[in-house]
Amino acid sequence: MNQLFKNIKLEGDKTIWGVVFSFSLLSVLVVYSAAGWTYFFSHFTKLALGIGCMYVIHKWKFKYFARIGVLGIWLSIILLILVFLFGVSVNGASRWLSFAGQQFQPSDIAKLSILLFMSRQLSKQRNHLGSMKDVVWYIVSPLVVICMLILPNNFSTAALVFCNGLVLMYIAKVRLKYLFSIVGIALFTALIIYSTAKYTPVLQKIIPRSATWVSRIDNFFSSGNNQILGKDYQVTQALVAINNGGVMGVGPGKSTQRNILPYSYSDFIFAIMVEEYGLIFGAVIPLLLYLILLYRAIRISMRTESVFGGLLAVGLMFSLVLQAFINMLVSVDIMPVTGQTLPLISMGGTSILFTCVTIGIVLSVSRDSTDRNYETA
Repeated sequence: MNQLFKNIKLEGDKTIWGVVFSFSLLSVLVVYSAAGWTYFFSHFTKLALGIGCMYVIHKWKFKYFARIGVLGIWLSIILLILVFLFGVSVNGASRWLSFAGQQFQPSDIAKLSILLFMSRQLSKQRNHLGSMKDVVWYIVSPLVVICMLILPNNFSTAALVFCNGLVLMYIAKVRLKYLFSIVGIALFTALIIYSTAKYTPVLQKIIPRSATWVSRIDNFFSSGNNQILGKDYQVTQALVAINNGGVMGVGPGKSTQRNILPYSYSDFIFAIMVEEYGLIFGAVIPLLLYLILLYRAIRISMRTESVFGGLLAVGLMFSLVLQAFINMLVSVDIMPVTGQTLPLISMGGTSILFTCVTIGIVLSVSRDSTDRNYETA
């Protein structure tokens, strides 16, 4: 056993490893408090498996993820189509596939695969993106296909994937006028979808989840005497938990809202963190840790000689930090409810696994930051 641990060597950015282990400890404590023994061992096992995958992935040469991204895109398209045909419905949303008795979300695979693929395309085709037509053909079209396949059952994830793609294109120095045009078209399309879902029953018959999108947006922007009553029940209970916590918190394991707040161990775990550990240890410190992850990824990108590796490091880490910020903003009622988990902390299966794989890839880039020859993979 001692010899086994001697052979385990953590390479890559040590600060990222430190933040990951800090989040893992916090995750175990908060999930146990929110969900109890019933889910604790399952969560601990999945978290350990995720960290194990992170360790294995960070030993690989990051250049191999160029080809994995191509395979991942095609696999994602197939799996997302299968969701429409054989998807398992949970709470009115068919986002899961069942395999060997286990359920997983293909959108988690797609979120990672599209960033790998776009990083490859942006680095490989960087000298052939001089026109809007080229940008759409090489970069935007695959992003739109993935987003459109995710959209019917998970609007927030589709929007998140699209934003991550835009940021990656900005980092790759795609011309701003092209990006503004893409954003304008996307906003106009979103407005059309919202208006159609709200004022005509046609879209609600085709996409049942569209009624939920409209309800959440309308509740978020509700005002006047009906503002409190119109707010989402989950958000209301999350705000109660945050208010209970105050600056210093009520103490570990002493949450009163964990049995009242739906999904207190996943979508709204941030509220339980603040209730038990307070604003300083439950909100400010985790927020700083996420920013440290992004900062380290930027540092890795700056010292990486490979364009592909640099885009991978910043693009992948930004996607995690953006998701974390969205989760927190939902809990404090600054954004409509999205259903996004808190990376490295929330209880979950495929979300934990692919979060760890994502960080493993960033660590792989930091470990081989002088490797420019990803094209030979």
